[in-house]
This record gives sequence, structure tokens and C-alpha cells, in this order.
Amino acid sequence: MGRRPTDQHAPGFAGLVWPVRTRRTTLRPVTPADRDAVHTFRSREDVTTYLGRGPMTPEDVDERIAENLARAQPGHEHPLLGLVIELDDAVVGDCMVRFEPDDNGMRIAFIGYTLHPDVAGRGLATEVARALVRLCFTELGVAMVQADVFVPNIASQRVLEKAGLRRIGMTPAGSEGEGHPRMDDLLYAVTAAEWAASPHPGGRDEP
Repeated sequence: MGRRPTDQHAPGFAGLVWPVRTRRTTLRPVTPADRDAVHTFRSREDVTTYLGRGPMTPEDVDERIAENLARAQPGHEHPLLGLVIELDDAVVGDCMVRFEPDDNGMRIAFIGYTLHPDVAGRGLATEVARALVRLCFTELGVAMVQADVFVPNIASQRVLEKAGLRRIGMTPAGSEGEGHPRMDDLLYAVTAAEWAASPHPGGRDEP
């Protein structure tokens, strides 16, 4: 799938090999050419309900892609890898990996994913989440993978659990979904040791 960076204290994405494939999807870095495809789902109210911001304009998508590309560069203070999800050669979603050190300097990766409603309910999010977890541990050498999700978003909680993450905490009314009252926020995580000891540490793609 790719190569692990040689300097484990300086996380970066330059050594990764693309695309990354799951059973049905393909993951690759986002490019400016993906703007229209990303806008088709990022502009929808039903997609952004449980995201950190509301529906995006085409210009918003341009800014998001530019920020993703900048934060993927070596040495960026806030590293982030922005990817698109392809199904049958069409972009149907996006996902990301973001590095954040904890108070002890441990390397933690946050993951996130968004799919077009037209392809929801088919287990694709689970494939993508498992691929991101696998990428973080086998190629990027992190100590822990985390993800957060609003309490009402039951579907995403199930995806994270199928990907091997477990609930480790909750922030009451810690963040706000666009157009909704403030909602409790759940934190999920899996450590490298837990993932390696799981029944399928390779992250198989069955729904």
C-alpha cells in the first residue's frame, strides 16, 4: 500500500503510494479537479447535519481543497491528508487523516469520512474507515487513531466500532452541528497494540 516514513518523530505523507484500494473503493489525494464532484455532496444539508460546518459553496470547496493540499506538505505545523473516495471511477465522498500530538508527545491520528447519500447504507464507510486505520498504523506509525462523532449520529458510531475503535469519552454539548442545537460529542479510539491484537489486524473489508 505504501511506505512508512523513516523519521517517526516527523510525520509526513510524502512517502505514501497511491491509490489505496479497499474491496470496492479507491482512496487518493484530493486535487483541484475534484471541486465539482466534492461540491455535489458537501453542498447538501443532509450531508452536513453532523459535520463541523454547513453546506459549502463551490468557492468554499476550492478553499478546503487548497487548505488540504497545503497541510499535506512536509513540515506543515498542522499536518492533514485530504483524500477523495472513488467508486467505479467516480468521486462519491472524501476522508482525511489529521495528526495531533497529545500532552505526552504521543503521535495521534484523527480520521474522518463523508459519503454522498446516493451510496450510503452499502458498507462503504466501513471499508474506508478500516483502510484509514490500517494506513495510520502500518504506514504512518501512529500510536493511536481517534475519531469523534455526534451522539445522534448512530450510523457513524457503528462504522467506527466495525473499524475497531471503541468509545472512550464524551464531551457534553462540546460542539455544534450546522442548523442544530449543540450536541454531545463522543470520542472513539483504538491503540496500535489493540489493533495489532484484533482478529483481523489487516482490516478486512467485509461490511
